[in-house]
Amino acid sequence: APVFESVRPPKATGKRYAALAIGASTGGPVALQTILTKLPASFPYPVFLVQHMPGTFTTAFAARMNNLCQIKVKEAENGDLVEPGCAYLAPGGKQMLVDGSSRSCRIRIVDDTGLDNITYKPSVDLSFASLGRVYGGDILAVVLTGMGADGREGCRSLKPRGATIWAQDEKSCVVYGMPQAVAAAGLSSASLALGDIASHILAEMPA
Repeated sequence: APVFESVRPPKATGKRYAALAIGASTGGPVALQTILTKLPASFPYPVFLVQHMPGTFTTAFAARMNNLCQIKVKEAENGDLVEPGCAYLAPGGKQMLVDGSSRSCRIRIVDDTGLDNITYKPSVDLSFASLGRVYGGDILAVVLTGMGADGREGCRSLKPRGATIWAQDEKSCVVYGMPQAVAAAGLSSASLALGDIASHILAEMPA
Protein backbone atom coordinates (compact mmCIF):
# COMPACT_ATOMS: atom_id res chain seq x y z
CA ALA A 1 0.00 0.00 0.00
CA PRO A 2 1.28 3.49 -0.75
CA VAL A 3 2.60 5.44 2.20
CA PHE A 4 1.83 9.15 2.05
CA GLU A 5 4.80 10.48 3.96
CA SER A 6 6.25 13.96 3.64
CA VAL A 7 7.57 14.14 0.11
CA ARG A 8 10.82 16.05 0.58
CA PRO A 9 9.76 19.59 0.07
CA PRO A 10 7.97 20.16 -3.18
CA LYS A 11 10.08 22.41 -5.36
CA ALA A 12 8.30 25.69 -6.04
CA THR A 13 6.59 25.29 -9.39
CA GLY A 14 6.83 28.95 -10.37
CA LYS A 15 3.11 28.84 -11.13
CA ARG A 16 1.11 32.07 -10.82
CA TYR A 17 -1.64 32.03 -8.20
CA ALA A 18 -4.69 34.09 -7.38
CA ALA A 19 -5.83 32.49 -4.09
CA LEU A 20 -5.00 30.12 -1.23
CA ALA A 21 -7.73 27.75 0.01
CA ILE A 22 -7.51 25.64 3.17
CA GLY A 23 -9.97 23.05 4.48
CA ALA A 24 -9.90 21.46 7.95
CA SER A 25 -12.00 19.73 10.59
CA THR A 26 -10.92 17.93 13.80
CA GLY A 27 -7.66 19.51 15.00
CA GLY A 28 -8.06 22.27 12.43
CA PRO A 29 -8.10 25.38 14.64
CA VAL A 30 -4.59 24.67 15.98
CA ALA A 31 -3.36 23.66 12.51
CA LEU A 32 -4.77 26.85 10.96
CA GLN A 33 -3.17 28.96 13.69
CA THR A 34 0.19 27.22 13.08
CA ILE A 35 0.07 28.11 9.38
CA LEU A 36 -1.63 31.51 9.31
CA THR A 37 0.52 33.11 12.03
CA LYS A 38 3.55 32.54 9.77
CA LEU A 39 2.14 34.44 6.78
CA PRO A 40 3.55 37.99 6.50
CA ALA A 41 1.38 41.11 6.36
CA SER A 42 2.61 41.49 2.76
CA PHE A 43 1.08 38.13 1.69
CA PRO A 44 -0.44 39.21 -1.63
CA TYR A 45 -3.31 36.74 -2.02
CA PRO A 46 -6.74 36.23 -0.51
CA VAL A 47 -7.08 33.16 1.71
CA PHE A 48 -10.27 31.11 2.01
CA LEU A 49 -10.68 29.01 5.16
CA VAL A 50 -13.26 26.28 5.65
CA GLN A 51 -13.15 24.83 9.17
CA HIS A 52 -15.95 22.55 10.40
CA MET A 53 -17.31 24.49 13.38
CA PRO A 54 -20.71 25.47 14.75
CA GLY A 55 -21.91 28.99 13.97
CA THR A 56 -21.41 30.20 17.52
CA PHE A 57 -17.66 29.51 17.34
CA THR A 58 -16.52 30.87 13.98
CA THR A 59 -17.00 34.55 14.89
CA ALA A 60 -14.79 34.24 17.99
CA PHE A 61 -12.24 32.07 16.18
CA ALA A 62 -11.89 34.60 13.34
CA ALA A 63 -11.45 37.45 15.85
CA ARG A 64 -8.81 35.51 17.80
CA MET A 65 -6.92 34.64 14.62
CA ASN A 66 -7.07 38.25 13.48
CA ASN A 67 -5.35 39.26 16.74
CA LEU A 68 -2.64 36.60 16.35
CA CYS A 69 -1.92 36.94 12.63
CA GLN A 70 -0.14 39.57 10.57
CA ILE A 71 -2.63 39.07 7.74
CA LYS A 72 -6.21 40.14 8.33
CA VAL A 73 -8.63 37.36 9.32
CA LYS A 74 -12.39 37.83 9.32
CA GLU A 75 -15.52 35.75 9.37
CA ALA A 76 -16.80 35.89 5.78
CA GLU A 77 -19.96 37.94 5.26
CA ASN A 78 -22.32 37.92 2.33
CA GLY A 79 -21.21 40.51 -0.22
CA ASP A 80 -17.61 40.86 1.03
CA LEU A 81 -15.35 42.09 -1.76
CA VAL A 82 -12.34 39.75 -1.70
CA GLU A 83 -9.06 41.52 -0.93
CA PRO A 84 -5.44 40.34 -1.00
CA GLY A 85 -3.81 39.65 2.36
CA CYS A 86 -7.14 38.86 3.99
CA ALA A 87 -8.32 35.43 5.14
CA TYR A 88 -12.05 34.72 4.98
CA LEU A 89 -13.36 32.10 7.41
CA ALA A 90 -16.54 30.35 6.34
CA PRO A 91 -19.26 31.02 8.97
CA GLY A 92 -20.36 27.93 10.86
CA GLY A 93 -23.75 26.52 9.87
CA LYS A 94 -23.62 28.19 6.43
CA GLN A 95 -21.89 27.72 3.07
CA MET A 96 -19.24 30.06 1.66
CA LEU A 97 -19.34 30.49 -2.12
CA VAL A 98 -17.74 33.07 -4.41
CA ASP A 99 -19.01 34.94 -7.46
CA GLY A 100 -17.36 37.12 -10.08
CA SER A 101 -13.86 36.90 -11.54
CA SER A 102 -10.39 36.57 -10.04
CA ARG A 103 -9.98 40.35 -10.43
CA SER A 104 -13.27 41.20 -8.78
CA CYS A 105 -14.60 38.46 -6.56
CA ARG A 106 -17.36 38.67 -3.96
CA ILE A 107 -18.32 36.24 -1.25
CA ARG A 108 -21.77 34.73 -1.15
CA ILE A 109 -22.95 33.17 2.10
CA VAL A 110 -25.93 30.84 1.81
CA ASP A 111 -27.88 28.87 4.40
CA ASP A 112 -28.67 25.97 2.17
CA THR A 113 -27.70 24.89 -1.31
CA GLY A 114 -30.47 22.32 -1.70
CA LEU A 115 -27.87 19.62 -2.37
CA ASP A 116 -28.78 16.39 -0.60
CA ASN A 117 -25.28 14.96 -0.49
CA ILE A 118 -23.72 17.80 1.48
CA THR A 119 -23.35 16.88 5.15
CA TYR A 120 -21.17 19.69 6.38
CA LYS A 121 -21.99 23.34 6.95
CA PRO A 122 -19.56 24.77 6.02
CA SER A 123 -18.44 22.26 3.39
CA VAL A 124 -14.89 22.23 2.01
CA ASP A 125 -16.19 20.48 -1.13
CA LEU A 126 -18.69 23.25 -1.90
CA SER A 127 -16.30 26.13 -1.23
CA PHE A 128 -13.41 24.58 -3.18
CA ALA A 129 -15.67 23.83 -6.19
CA SER A 130 -17.03 27.40 -6.11
CA LEU A 131 -13.48 28.84 -5.91
CA GLY A 132 -12.51 26.75 -8.93
CA ARG A 133 -15.31 28.28 -10.98
CA VAL A 134 -13.99 31.80 -10.25
CA TYR A 135 -10.21 31.28 -10.01
CA GLY A 136 -9.80 28.27 -12.32
CA GLY A 137 -6.53 26.49 -11.60
CA ASP A 138 -4.82 29.52 -10.04
CA ILE A 139 -5.38 28.10 -6.56
CA LEU A 140 -3.17 26.40 -4.00
CA ALA A 141 -5.53 24.15 -2.01
CA VAL A 142 -4.42 22.55 1.25
CA VAL A 143 -6.39 19.89 3.11
CA LEU A 144 -5.57 19.65 6.81
CA THR A 145 -6.40 17.29 9.68
CA GLY A 146 -10.02 16.20 9.98
CA MET A 147 -12.43 13.30 10.16
CA GLY A 148 -14.22 12.04 7.08
CA ALA A 149 -13.56 12.96 3.45
CA ASP A 150 -14.86 16.54 3.02
CA GLY A 151 -12.52 18.23 0.55
CA ARG A 152 -11.94 15.21 -1.69
CA GLU A 153 -14.67 16.09 -4.20
CA GLY A 154 -13.73 19.77 -4.04
CA CYS A 155 -10.14 18.84 -4.89
CA ARG A 156 -11.42 16.51 -7.60
CA SER A 157 -13.08 19.52 -9.26
CA LEU A 158 -9.95 21.72 -8.82
CA LYS A 159 -7.32 19.28 -10.08
CA PRO A 160 -8.36 19.16 -13.79
CA ARG A 161 -8.35 22.98 -13.79
CA GLY A 162 -4.67 22.85 -12.90
CA ALA A 163 -4.80 23.75 -9.20
CA THR A 164 -1.99 22.68 -6.85
CA ILE A 165 -3.25 20.44 -4.04
CA TRP A 166 -1.38 19.50 -0.87
CA ALA A 167 -2.40 17.30 2.06
CA GLN A 168 -1.18 17.31 5.64
CA ASP A 169 0.84 14.19 6.47
CA GLU A 170 -0.46 11.44 8.73
CA LYS A 171 2.09 11.96 11.51
CA SER A 172 1.16 15.59 12.16
CA CYS A 173 -2.64 15.14 11.90
CA VAL A 174 -4.99 14.83 14.87
CA VAL A 175 -7.23 12.76 12.57
CA TYR A 176 -5.85 11.59 9.22
CA GLY A 177 -9.23 11.37 7.49
CA MET A 178 -9.65 14.33 5.15
CA PRO A 179 -6.00 14.52 3.99
CA GLN A 180 -5.88 10.75 3.53
CA ALA A 181 -9.02 10.84 1.36
CA VAL A 182 -7.35 13.40 -0.92
CA ALA A 183 -3.97 11.61 -0.99
CA ALA A 184 -5.50 8.16 -1.55
CA ALA A 185 -7.54 9.51 -4.48
CA GLY A 186 -4.28 10.64 -6.09
CA LEU A 187 -5.30 14.30 -6.00
CA SER A 188 -2.48 15.80 -3.91
CA SER A 189 1.05 16.37 -5.16
CA ALA A 190 2.58 16.39 -1.65
CA SER A 191 1.89 15.24 1.92
CA LEU A 192 3.48 17.73 4.30
CA ALA A 193 4.14 17.94 8.02
CA LEU A 194 2.09 20.71 9.63
CA GLY A 195 5.20 22.60 10.74
CA ASP A 196 6.47 22.78 7.15
CA ILE A 197 3.28 23.88 5.39
CA ALA A 198 3.63 27.66 5.91
CA SER A 199 7.20 27.78 4.55
CA HIS A 200 6.11 25.75 1.51
CA ILE A 201 3.17 28.08 0.91
CA LEU A 202 5.51 31.08 1.01
CA ALA A 203 7.95 29.37 -1.40
CA GLU A 204 5.11 28.48 -3.77
CA MET A 205 3.25 31.79 -3.42
CA PRO A 206 6.01 34.36 -2.80
CA ALA A 207 4.99 37.53 -0.99
